[in-house]
Amino acid sequence: MDLPELRRVLLDLTGPDAPVPDLTAADWAELDRIAAQHRLQPLLHSLHRGKAGVPAEIAEAWQAAHRFHAMQAMVQRAELVETCAILAREGIAAVALKGAWLAARAYPDPALRPMRDIDLLVPQADVIRAFEALQAAGYCQAEASELTLDAIVRIDKHMPPLTAPRGTMIELHHRLWERDGRLDHASPTASEADVLARAIRGEDGIGYPAAEDLLGHVIVHAVYSHRLDVGPLVLSDVEHLLRAAPVDWARFWAAADANHWRDGARLILELVGRYRPGVWIDFSADAGPPAPPELLEAAPDLLLQDLATRASAGLAAKTIKQGPAGLAERITGRRKVAGEAVVTRAATGPGGMLGWAGSRTLRSLRELARADVRRQSRQLAALSQWLDR
Repeated sequence: MDLPELRRVLLDLTGPDAPVPDLTAADWAELDRIAAQHRLQPLLHSLHRGKAGVPAEIAEAWQAAHRFHAMQAMVQRAELVETCAILAREGIAAVALKGAWLAARAYPDPALRPMRDIDLLVPQADVIRAFEALQAAGYCQAEASELTLDAIVRIDKHMPPLTAPRGTMIELHHRLWERDGRLDHASPTASEADVLARAIRGEDGIGYPAAEDLLGHVIVHAVYSHRLDVGPLVLSDVEHLLRAAPVDWARFWAAADANHWRDGARLILELVGRYRPGVWIDFSADAGPPAPPELLEAAPDLLLQDLATRASAGLAAKTIKQGPAGLAERITGRRKVAGEAVVTRAATGPGGMLGWAGSRTLRSLRELARADVRRQSRQLAALSQWLDR
C-alpha cells in the first residue's frame, strides 16, 4: 500500500465504527509508526481494543502507549496545578490552553489526549516575571535562548520552554498565536486580554478559555501555526470539545470573520464533519464559501505528514511561495513581525545561520530528493497560498 493510501486508512481508523483493514505486516508496522509519531496509539487502543484483525504486537503497542500516557497525564495534571499555584502566589492569573482543558474535561479518558507540553497564557506585561518566578521555583530552561527575553516578548508567542520538577514541559504564552509577518502566510489577529477576561475558573482554581475562544485557538493553532501537522488529534479535539461544551455559533463565526481565521475554521470544521460523523456543527451563521475540495482531499497527507521531514519540507515550501528571499530569511535566522524591527537569532545557535548550515543543509538536500517530501512541500505551499488569499 502506498503512503497516501495508508494515511487515509489510518485517518479512518481514528474515527468511529471504522472496520479493521486487511494489511500486510509491513503496512501495519508503518501505520503504527505514523500513529506513534502523531500520538494516536492510545486513541486507537480505545477504539479498536479486542477487535479481530489487529495484529497482537500492534494491539500490545497501542495498549502500552495508553498505559504510559495515562500515567503521564496524572503527572502533568499535578504539575499544572502546582505551576498555576506558583504563579497565583505572584499575583499572576494563568489560563491553560488546548490540551490541558481537553484532556481533563472533554475526553472520557485523559490518556486519549497525550500532551507534549502544557501551554499557559499569561498577560504579556507579566510574562517575564512569571518566567523568572518558575525558574526560582526550580523549573529549568530546556535549552539556551537564541534571543533575549525582551526580544522574545516582542517577536515570539511564548517564552523558552521550561521543564517542571517532574519533567513536564511548560510553555508560558504571552500571545495566543504568532503575529502577522512571523509565518509563511498571513496570521490572524487576536485579543489576549479578551480571552483572559472571559476565562472560566474551574473548581480546581485553574482558568480555562471560554468554549468559543478554546475552539478558535485549537483551529488557529492547527491550521495557521502548524499547517495541520498537529495530526488527526485536532479532529478529535473539536469533536470532544463540541460534545462537552456548548458553543455560541453566531459569536464564534463573528469572531472568526473579524479576526481573519474564518477560512481555517471552515476547513477544520468541514473535516470534522467528514471524519467525525454525528458531530453537530452550525454553519448557518457563516457567510463565506466552503473549503476548497483539493484541500479537503489533501488533508490526510497534511494531517499525517512526516514530522521528521517537516523542516526540510517547510524550507522548500517557503522557497516555492516566496522565492530566494524566503530561503535567505530562513538560512540567516531572521525573525520579523509586522511593525517591528527584524531580530536575528544567534549565528552559532542551532537555529542560526551557522547552526543551520552545519546541521540542516545536507539533511534537507537528502530529504528533498524523496518524492514524498517534495509532495509534502507543494501541499504546504498550497495551504499557505490559500491562507493568504
